[in-house]
Amino acid sequence: MLHIGAPKCGSSAIQRFCATHREELLTLGYYYPEHKLDVNGVSGGHTQLAGALLNNQREQASATLQRWLQEARARKACLMLSAEALYGQHEAMAELCQGLRVKVVAFLRHPIEYLLANHNQGIKRHFSTQRLGALLPDLLGRSTGHLAGLPLLQWADAFGDDNCHFMAYQSPSAGGLPVEKRFLQALGTTDERISGLLEETQGMTNRSYVKSALELKRLLNTVLEGMPSALAHQVDWSLQGYSDRAREETGYTMADLTEEVRERLEQHLLKQMAPVVERFPELQAAAEVPLEHSHAPDTHWLDLAAPLAALEADAPQVALEIQQRAVALRDQGRNDYAFCKLLDILGIEFSEPSGAKSTPGLTAHQRNTLNKENAREADCLREMAVLLERQGLFEDALFVIERASAKRPEGKGIQHIKARIEQKHWGQQASRAALMDQAPKAGRS
Repeated sequence: MLHIGAPKCGSSAIQRFCATHREELLTLGYYYPEHKLDVNGVSGGHTQLAGALLNNQREQASATLQRWLQEARARKACLMLSAEALYGQHEAMAELCQGLRVKVVAFLRHPIEYLLANHNQGIKRHFSTQRLGALLPDLLGRSTGHLAGLPLLQWADAFGDDNCHFMAYQSPSAGGLPVEKRFLQALGTTDERISGLLEETQGMTNRSYVKSALELKRLLNTVLEGMPSALAHQVDWSLQGYSDRAREETGYTMADLTEEVRERLEQHLLKQMAPVVERFPELQAAAEVPLEHSHAPDTHWLDLAAPLAALEADAPQVALEIQQRAVALRDQGRNDYAFCKLLDILGIEFSEPSGAKSTPGLTAHQRNTLNKENAREADCLREMAVLLERQGLFEDALFVIERASAKRPEGKGIQHIKARIEQKHWGQQASRAALMDQAPKAGRS
């Protein structure tokens, strides 16, 4: 049996349960090979196999799978594997599993929820410093089939629809059943047995960072990327633990998006999801707006002091090394906004960027373009719009790129830039609206 995710659908909770209940699973007829859990009970599952496939090490992956199959047969049990890194590995797994009876289990969540969770994960584990509002523009101009579950169709093609058990995921905070229970039900376990197995199951696993922890990690990423990976791991462990404990805080949900942005994203993503739902109607629930949509977004200011204090308590040496790295980068002249914001949070003195140094001018490429003899009015307007975009003047940039589009309506480059600026403009408008909502709680009478 293969549990392939999808990513951000409770895989860590399933893996934690299975890794800590291996003997109980064996009594149900399933052999679950060991894998490590970190201090928060989080893992990537069976990365010994999935990681080898991601690195195109087919022979190593095959040897690992054959060893596990032999171990399962020796116990007269069905081999059970779990790794969301397998989500895109249908072709390789079909080749490795030739001649075997295979059941594929997967969950799928609403694609905008998946998007928000992906943004959170990018900051948590992959050093992203991108704000949510800056991420959204990129999506509307490209295919995002992984968010819409298209890989599930490829798994079904490879292993057969009857051998695939796909379920709509709904988080427990929105009223969904614990994902461990849904997983055990997919194995055919009786409700009575499930109740006994889940009785001592611990709370939430690998929760998305709450907003304060996410913003702190986003700022810390400005210095962490150039530091040893062990330090980044300790920061993640601390902020994950803080997020798991901070039940009064939330991560970003669909309610934090403006209605206009939400509708545009749904139109783009659900259109791609349509063939998945048509083939597997039980996934229709994943295409419906989750209950979190109706929740009001947090309206208080983010308090970064609390997650920072947790980090300083959990890993004081790491916090000190971050301080030292930040000072070194400041002394080397770094002064972008996110980095300066981090300096402020850490209590490190710095000079605020001012004058021409803080305002981006024309790039060499733009100067080249404008200097060409065949440059037309549309070219000049396009480059002006990009310059205004880089300065954060999205309303002016949108005005100018629309003029360029009127001059050259067939220009694909202009249309791409226009779509990008539109989305940034929406994100800026959403941020301003959120600030207006927060202002009364900030002491305004």
